Amino acid sequence: MRRSALAVAAVALLLGAVIGIAALASSTTTPSEPRTVNAASSSPSVTGCRYRSRATSVRHGPSGRKRIALTFDDGPSGFTSRMLDVLEAERVPATFFVVGRNVAGREALLERMLADGHMIGNHSFNHVNLAKADRAALKQIDDTQAAIESATGFTPCLIRPPFGLASRELLRALSARRLTSTLWSVNPQDFRTPGSATIRRRVLAGAKPGAIILDHDGGGDRRQTLAAIPSIIRTLKSRGYAFVTVPELLGLSVKR
Repeated sequence: MRRSALAVAAVALLLGAVIGIAALASSTTTPSEPRTVNAASSSPSVTGCRYRSRATSVRHGPSGRKRIALTFDDGPSGFTSRMLDVLEAERVPATFFVVGRNVAGREALLERMLADGHMIGNHSFNHVNLAKADRAALKQIDDTQAAIESATGFTPCLIRPPFGLASRELLRALSARRLTSTLWSVNPQDFRTPGSATIRRRVLAGAKPGAIILDHDGGGDRRQTLAAIPSIIRTLKSRGYAFVTVPELLGLSVKR
């Protein structure tokens, strides 16, 4: 009888241990719902980039290293979030030249850009010709700076004049505002929606060390650009290129 009682106790003890181990395993190894990080919920640590005085327009970076900068114009738009998803999946940074009127209501997209390691530049408030550098043009620049700063706390040091038009008068005005005019060396004209294969071919044909590639995340239907970007990135990576932001390409440090 005593042996039977001991056996029962031993079984109970063993069963309890098994249950305890199972509970511990469940609490530590059972898959939970995927954790979604909302980049917009945390304030970006970058507050700007440092201007380097030069009254000229930059079209490309130094050619001594196999580095390339992807840039996107005319956003933020309904396509920007998907473009950010593509860049995040491919683990490459980019520089977004933002139209000021598009910022309101899409502040979280700008915050995500910075939180994901991208940079932001000024692209005027209404995408107009700034070359005259008159009062209206300067207001376009200043209002866009204010919109970006209000949305993110970030002060751009880059501007891309719409249509690439930058007069001497404008360059002087930009220098006074500590803004570097940033154009491009590769333009696949994706804004004309020529097809994703054509966009890809044009970018790859023009890509060289120090290149600044112009694409668009706003201003129209950008599905072709979205389709082309992953292949462009993977092909250039296979050729030994590293992707950097425009400030990094130009040697402009960031402010924190």
